[in-house]
Amino acid sequence: MTIKTYVAVLHEGPVPTSAGEPVVCPLQPDGSPKSVLDHHGVIFRLMEQQTSFGFFDYQRDSQAS
Repeated sequence: MTIKTYVAVLHEGPVPTSAGEPVVCPLQPDGSPKSVLDHHGVIFRLMEQQTSFGFFDYQRDSQAS
């Protein structure tokens, strides 16, 4: 069995920058990226506007503690 993955780029602010941290994540069973990621106890949410093909941008959730 092969686990399909994608690259999530984690950003601290609302605007994607080249300073984002790339991490490899497993795709959901339907082939879509996860809407929410927990990375070392920090919550990131998938951004609505995606700027590049081949990876997905996530923004740090300022509401999460």
